[in-house]
Amino acid sequence: MIVTLNEAKKYLRVDHDDDDTIIRKFIRAAETLCEGTLRKPAEPLPINKVASLFAVAYLYEHRESADMDELTRMLRYILATEREVVF
Repeated sequence: MIVTLNEAKKYLRVDHDDDDTIIRKFIRAAETLCEGTLRKPAEPLPINKVASLFAVAYLYEHRESADMDELTRMLRYILATEREVVF
């Protein structure tokens, strides 16, 4: 895991345990999205952590109406320098 539950909760400013299950799911989803965007396994680099935390926050804040196209576009911008070029 690139992002731990405690890191995500600190980033989200969540100080209760009520949402731990959903935050864990968002962490897994965020890391899967980052790997898909990178076109390779996400390594524990600072930029990958930033992208993962951004995705977790986006999913958490928009859990009722997340726009996955918008999120994917933002991850492409964040991860552009690490993204593998596929021909």
